Amino acid sequence: MKAIDDSCLECGQCAESCPLLAELGQSPLQLARQGVDVMAAFSCSLCGACEAACPQRLNPGNLFAARRYEAVEHGEVDIADYRYLFPDRTNNIMNTYRRQFGIDYQDVQGQEGAGTWFFPGCTLLTYSPQLTRAVFCRLQESLDCGGIWTDCCGKPLQQLGLKRRHDSMRESLQKFRQAHKIDRLITACPGCYYELQEVFKESELIIQTVYEALDFTRRALSGKKICTIHDSCPDRFTGKFGSQVRQALKHCGFRLAEMKHNKEKAICCGSGGQISHFRPDFTEQLVQVRLAEVRESAAEVLVGYCLSCVLKFDNHGSPIPVTHALNLLLNESEDYRGAKDRVARMLSGTDGEKIWREIMAD
Repeated sequence: MKAIDDSCLECGQCAESCPLLAELGQSPLQLARQGVDVMAAFSCSLCGACEAACPQRLNPGNLFAARRYEAVEHGEVDIADYRYLFPDRTNNIMNTYRRQFGIDYQDVQGQEGAGTWFFPGCTLLTYSPQLTRAVFCRLQESLDCGGIWTDCCGKPLQQLGLKRRHDSMRESLQKFRQAHKIDRLITACPGCYYELQEVFKESELIIQTVYEALDFTRRALSGKKICTIHDSCPDRFTGKFGSQVRQALKHCGFRLAEMKHNKEKAICCGSGGQISHFRPDFTEQLVQVRLAEVRESAAEVLVGYCLSCVLKFDNHGSPIPVTHALNLLLNESEDYRGAKDRVARMLSGTDGEKIWREIMAD
């Protein structure tokens, strides 16, 4: 807050990259001095685009994140209305989906003494179990990977302003890692990767991306399609996933066409900060801006390396086929197709009402 108050130039470059700041019509300096409205706080995708655009490298997103914490702490928003999203609850939406559709990983929950584990992230292990297992099999073959860690990294709790629950989940992750003697994690989700870097920053745990753990250089695929990459917001400043995915695709014979906003300047898909649950209209706006750039790229395939992004574009009618990078690189079919429709069907009718009551039960 103080950094913005001291250093914001009110140049407007952040608003050019952020539709929310443009919508609010206030500079970060004005917001820091006047305060952020609760609805505005929960309309921010916390994606970092404003920071990337700022010549001073200020992060206005911190204003919105802090306001979320404050609103939850003081009861200005009934965050319990969104408890279906809480990853530390047994009956959250993803756990319920896995139970309803028979998605289970008990057979790969970890071998005793196995030091390397795969951490796919909630979205991948829920909506793409086939791909999750395909990746795990290859990690077993090449790295003797001993298990799939099916917990959430806890980031949604932070995004929802639930600081104490977020801290508690971090402690649970640390205890699990110690109890199972895990010394290396392989991650597929960029959000999980950067969150787990923070969770385990005081430990000697090695955390790698699946793209550096697996060798894609020998997989000469027949496809020569032109791909455009949607970069994930958590990867914005280091570009680790983005560069590794691009390199792997090139090795496999794919060509690349970049969108106008790419890498550090990428636009959020509309999943960031859980805003699709608070501002679906704003999510739609972000999606359509991004899909317009997809059309302009003249690419034949839209590729994401975060499944939440892929699902968002798949669900909103991408003008070209959209897929996860790992589906292309491993030549695996796309079992996530129609996932959102299956969620809707799961919650429809008399049975769906019962399931929803169970999800929302205290």
